Amino acid sequence: MLQDRQLVLLAELQHRTRNLLAIVQAISRQTQRRSGTIADFSREFEDRLRALSRVQGLLARTEHEPIDLQTLVETEISAHVGQDTEAGSLPDKVVISGPYVPLPSTSLQALALALHELATNAVKYGALGQPTGRLTIEWELVERDGLPHVALHWREEGVTRPEAEAPLRQGYGMELIRRALPYQLGAKTDLQFLPQGVSCTIVVPTAFPEPSQVLP
Repeated sequence: MLQDRQLVLLAELQHRTRNLLAIVQAISRQTQRRSGTIADFSREFEDRLRALSRVQGLLARTEHEPIDLQTLVETEISAHVGQDTEAGSLPDKVVISGPYVPLPSTSLQALALALHELATNAVKYGALGQPTGRLTIEWELVERDGLPHVALHWREEGVTRPEAEAPLRQGYGMELIRRALPYQLGAKTDLQFLPQGVSCTIVVPTAFPEPSQVLP
């Protein structure tokens, strides 16, 4: 029985390793396409690998406890704005709220990378980088086609964005949210660049099939 269990664990490790390498390859390819210089590629690729590393840390905990959506959101936002370790709270300009929603491990990587792109864009162009900016991240449980889903709403306000600046890191984030999430998770997404800041809604089922990779 122990030998059989070891074989199962080894097969799972090999599967996760192949999947992770496919994700890193996809991130590298997409980042290279949209980087103007080697320095740009290096900086953005390393940022995305750090986001992937954070979600791998969460995945290591799924054997013992489910990871809920709030933990995922707070982990990624804290990495971009810093966190008051004594108070254990995010800055007043950031509001995060929603019901407890446990996430299957198959959804964590894609959602974490999408949140990373939104947060990076908000630091560079939007609510997290401007004194008057405010960010609200809320989610709710909804029913679509007779199945339970969670709808996550990202809303920025108080932002002044020069039209010449490219949003969401020259298109990688847009492609991830508009193409990869629907392809990988069966998500419905709505991403808008409004005068007051980015508005994004991501609706995903609360259980997902095994993903292939981040981008086709």
